[in-house]
Order: sequence, then structure tokens, then C-alpha cells
Amino acid sequence: MHNFRADIDSEVFKVKEFGKPIYFAVGENIASNTNQIVLRKPDGTEITKAATTGTSQYSSPTKGLMAANTYVTYTPVKDEIDVAGTWHVRVTSAAGTTYLKKTEWQQLIVKP
Repeated sequence: MHNFRADIDSEVFKVKEFGKPIYFAVGENIASNTNQIVLRKPDGTEITKAATTGTSQYSSPTKGLMAANTYVTYTPVKDEIDVAGTWHVRVTSAAGTTYLKKTEWQQLIVKP
């Protein structure tokens, strides 16, 4: 398990907001893995989505430099962020058939 850094514009979204990417630094090369993010809604319901490995260096304005192949991105789609409250997100990654937690849960605040 590595330190988790989320690069989300102030880690705040609004209900029904979509199209704004979320960047997650994992801290190790995960380019050959199958990567996912898990979003946990305030009621505990979990949504698992495919995440894209960042293939070029990314300079976050708030979290610093993320090296190529050591972070993933996910962009919520319309109606996915559907309830206000404290959500939690984390990255899982698989080099085979077993997914391993790569990050701890991180808060994502969703405003009405």
C-alpha cells in the first residue's frame, strides 16, 4: 500500500457534476495492470469503474508531480455523482485476476 494523493479540484464535486477528471497517484508502476477506482457513496453503496493509467508525466497544480505510469484517472459520467455527502474513493489494481488495494479510502465531498 502506498501513500494516496488525490488530485481533485479542492476534492469537492457537486451533485450531477460530470466531465471533471479525478487523478490518483499510486506511487508505483501500474502500467501493465488492470486498474479500477471504487467510489463509495454516503450510504455505503460501491461503484467500481475502469481507470486509465496516465502514460505521461502529470504536473498537478495542487499535489505536485505524478510520474508516468504511476497514476490513474477517472472522469465521472452524467448522473453518476447523484447524492450529496461524503463519498470515499480508492484505487485497486490487478496484475492477474486478483485485485489489490493500492490506496486507502480518500474523502470526496459532494455538495448539493
